[in-house]
Amino acid sequence: MTKLALLGLALVAATASSATANVVAYDGYAPRPASRPETRDASERRVEGRFGMLLGGSDVGDADGFSLGFSGALGYRLGDVTLRAIFDYYRVGDGGDEAMSRRGRAARIGGAVRYALVSAGFDEPDSSSTGIDLWTEVGAGLEHVSWREGGVLDRPSLELALGFDVDRRGKPRSDGSRRYGGYFMAFRTHLANGPEMDTPAVCGGPCSRATKPSRLDASMFFDFGFHFGR
Repeated sequence: MTKLALLGLALVAATASSATANVVAYDGYAPRPASRPETRDASERRVEGRFGMLLGGSDVGDADGFSLGFSGALGYRLGDVTLRAIFDYYRVGDGGDEAMSRRGRAARIGGAVRYALVSAGFDEPDSSSTGIDLWTEVGAGLEHVSWREGGVLDRPSLELALGFDVDRRGKPRSDGSRRYGGYFMAFRTHLANGPEMDTPAVCGGPCSRATKPSRLDASMFFDFGFHFGR
């Protein structure tokens, strides 16, 4: 009888010890499943196009004034980097309030590399989502200026730009691809060497030494419009 009692006590103790171990093992916070990062996919690939309006000022030698035009681009995006081919068409010439009235048109074709400095948004694999990019861009191109009264000017130019995209991505299709669309706004600057001009050295303001006018032309535009791709 005593042996049976001792055996019973041993079984109870073993059961209690096992229960206590289970409580220790499971008492606490259960690990949460890893949440999906709220960022863009670093390996994202897509082809994109864009069409925009240019509004600003053009600068060709001493002919500078208000300019209006349009821009178009085709690019390939790989993660945060986009390679782009660009075409711009815009007005060049003097301002409307100047005595001289030189008018013309400029067409510029070039290439650029864009890098997304900040990307925010949701990368939902099975539904549509919205994101935003803040980006910077550097590029080069060839500008062709045609004056209304006759004469052309061809010259290389550099481009610097800063802007943002608002991006809406559709649901994945059966083949896994998505459609993209949205709008963008950017500030772009074209830097080019102006034509050689036979002008004397002057002081355009208070100065210690007269010089010829700078040959650096800087055309500045706001570029805004819509983009699309897949």
